[in-house]
Amino acid sequence: MGTQQLLMIVLVAIVVAVAVSLAVVYFKSHQQETDINEVINEMNHMAATAQGWYRKPLTMAGGAGSFTGFTFRSISEPDSNDLAKFEVVSAAGQLLQLKATGYQNFVISVDVYADSIGPYTVVR
Repeated sequence: MGTQQLLMIVLVAIVVAVAVSLAVVYFKSHQQETDINEVINEMNHMAATAQGWYRKPLTMAGGAGSFTGFTFRSISEPDSNDLAKFEVVSAAGQLLQLKATGYQNFVISVDVYADSIGPYTVVR
């Protein structure tokens, strides 16, 4: 083989290696975004269910106008899934603070009020 052919083989190998590494980085980044969106959807569901619990009277196993005493068990929700571990940071009065720690190195937090859900904070 000539020198030019060897040089072309080396250049092609380098280009292929760079393309594969960029594809892996893109896939991991895209996967983390997908996981974050799925965890936010799950937290939306939990927050809406918690608001329903807030409105229920004590006689119906609800909060009677307060988030005090709220747990995931109160609404029959698990505290973890395949993507994240969820926790109640604070549950008092008219404010419920939820946090999710993702297994792909992200943390999401949100404040839930009696009539609204605050913005989601995502830390990577």
